[in-house]
Amino acid sequence: MDLPRSRTAPANTPDFSSRGKVIFIVSLFVVISILMESAIYLQANIFDGVRAYVRGEGLWAKAQKDAVLYLERYSYSHLESDFLAHQNSVQVTLGDRQARLALDENPPDEAAAYQGFLQGNNDPNDVGSMIWFFLNFQNVSYMRDAIAIWRSADHAIESLVATGRELRQEIVATGGRPERVAALRARLQVLNDELLQLENGFSTTLGEGARWVRAAVWTVSVAMLGVFVGIAIYVSHQIIRRIAKSERELIASESRFRSLKDSNTIGIVSWRMNGLIDEANDIFLDMIGYSRSDLTEKKIDWRKITPDEFRPRDAQAVEELALHGRCEPYEKAVTHKDGHLVPIYVGASLLDNDQEQGVAFIMDLSERKKSKEQLKLAATVFAASNDGILITDPAMRIVSANRALCGMTGYDEEELKGKTPKILQSGYTTAKQYQDMRHSLQENGHWQGDIVDRMKNGTLLPVRASISAVKDAAGQISHYVAILSDISERKAEEEQLRHLAHHDTLTGLPNRVLFNDRITQAIKHAARHRRRFAVLFFDLNDFKPVNDRYGHEVGDKLLQEVAARLSMNVRGADTVTRLGGDEFVILLDEISDRQSVDNVLKKTVDSICAPCRIDGHDITIGVSAGVSIYPDDGIDAPSLVHHADTAMYRSKKNKGRSREG
Repeated sequence: MDLPRSRTAPANTPDFSSRGKVIFIVSLFVVISILMESAIYLQANIFDGVRAYVRGEGLWAKAQKDAVLYLERYSYSHLESDFLAHQNSVQVTLGDRQARLALDENPPDEAAAYQGFLQGNNDPNDVGSMIWFFLNFQNVSYMRDAIAIWRSADHAIESLVATGRELRQEIVATGGRPERVAALRARLQVLNDELLQLENGFSTTLGEGARWVRAAVWTVSVAMLGVFVGIAIYVSHQIIRRIAKSERELIASESRFRSLKDSNTIGIVSWRMNGLIDEANDIFLDMIGYSRSDLTEKKIDWRKITPDEFRPRDAQAVEELALHGRCEPYEKAVTHKDGHLVPIYVGASLLDNDQEQGVAFIMDLSERKKSKEQLKLAATVFAASNDGILITDPAMRIVSANRALCGMTGYDEEELKGKTPKILQSGYTTAKQYQDMRHSLQENGHWQGDIVDRMKNGTLLPVRASISAVKDAAGQISHYVAILSDISERKAEEEQLRHLAHHDTLTGLPNRVLFNDRITQAIKHAARHRRRFAVLFFDLNDFKPVNDRYGHEVGDKLLQEVAARLSMNVRGADTVTRLGGDEFVILLDEISDRQSVDNVLKKTVDSICAPCRIDGHDITIGVSAGVSIYPDDGIDAPSLVHHADTAMYRSKKNKGRSREG
């Protein structure tokens, strides 16, 4: 037979489907990573907007309370400075209103909104986030509800401004008739209570919105990761099954080849493209009448012993070899040494990576090449995967681990072989989780979930694990394959987002959202165990002059110092909160009596009023404080906070440093 001078790649490349699946997994991973990064970036921007609005609400609430306080003080003092302070405070709330109205325009007037938010004493660095958040989320349910609450406060603010004008006219015109002034003071109290309820509603709605966004982003991220892991498990399962099958077929093929070469029934030859036969078994030599010495002396040429009439069929075989690297077995004849024709059934293939030599045999062994390529591809996937891959036998003894897993855990593959995955256990995964894992593997053949392993150096390693049982042709489990993805960064980012959502960025103290949750839990606990607790409300005196005189950087450091002093005066079970601006609240858990509360209050007030040195400046500030006791002063969070707030403002009005409640 005539053989080709060169060989081209087969038209149908072996294992293309496996390579395609691997490429698909990598592409899907890249897409999901981009989507998850985008989701985290969007979530960060949303929380930044929520944080800015919560801080702005604190400034708005502070200005509103100051407006009421100064107007009430004006009703007693008739001093023009008090009325001017009232008007300045009102301007802060009107600035936020101006910003909202500008953003409601079509198209939105962002320049006017920017000026309005600045008039509302908002940090210039927060204004951009506030405008972006309003424009993009004003129609989302939680933000829409919060804006509605904000709009409903307009009427109360207008009533507050009108009350101020009436009070001023009364004092200027008549000197302030007692019954008329008393009626206006009563109206002020009603307006103050109404605005306080709106402030709490606004903060609560924003907090619920932030929790909803976090839950939504988490759900989408887990869903995307679940899709990727599910596809990866399925494709890996198919590849591993194909590898196991190919290994068995390769071993069987090699065994058959050796048996055939040494057998007395099948002729096997090794040939060259130039016609020379290098090697042949005895049955082939006997078939054509040549001896072993003829073979050694290079006297056997397959081209010369092929009759002319069979060369067209050889040419067809050459085309098959060019396309596939092998030819289908076919009938032909060769010339015996004594001159007669010997009918034979021949098949041929080229040796791997060699265009000059091949083998001819009865059975088609082209599957051997395919098996080798499959094993090579699977080994490449196994070695190049960024995820850790661990393979065990049915007894859960480790038989192989890829480089990624060794890099993740710090173990060498040889240290892992023969051991069980218990070598990676950290103790943080419960026995119930392992029981569920074994049950799922037995019932469904796979399991996936988050666990915490331990590296060789003792460091904890949170991973997303996907485990599949691989079965052989008899349906028996031959291996377990585990794919481990390091999720340390994702866990850290989630923890950071949770912290930002519940803590003040300047002081690190719990914010209003976390405080509302803590006081709700405290009420439930106290009601269940018949205990008492206290709410201490603090408002710094003369804080604004510090900002005006030394700048906001010094003011921020002063707030951080106050937060530190507050924290030093309470127990670990108590909660210190910054509500916004210069207002702080302490939740004293499980108090014994009123005297113990007074002791903590006095110590805390003295601590805050003690001089402090910031950036070379000696600064002393005052503080007004109010107290409420559960259940004496209220049985729900708004009542307790309102009572403490009211007591604090009475203290501020009297310019005292001791508590009221």
